[in-house]
Amino acid sequence: MRGRNNYWRYTLYSWLLEVKDVLERELGEPLEVVVLDGDSEDPELLVDGEFIGKGFPGEEGYLIEIIKKALLQLRSSEKSRDTYTQN
Repeated sequence: MRGRNNYWRYTLYSWLLEVKDVLERELGEPLEVVVLDGDSEDPELLVDGEFIGKGFPGEEGYLIEIIKKALLQLRSSEKSRDTYTQN
């Protein structure tokens, strides 16, 4: 995640730490939570370096689903790219 050091970034970071174990179990792989300084007042969520969204989800359950969906889509596009380059 990225953004200015403020309440919203800190809160989203705390939520990420709370849901990290759930995501690791559901996805079957270890995850790393990284906080980067940025210019935005609203936290920006990045997954594998890809910008996913800006702002704050309504609850932790939404955060889990946003991250899972993003990771699955990134994996799918990587597999498609790998298949294409192997042919």
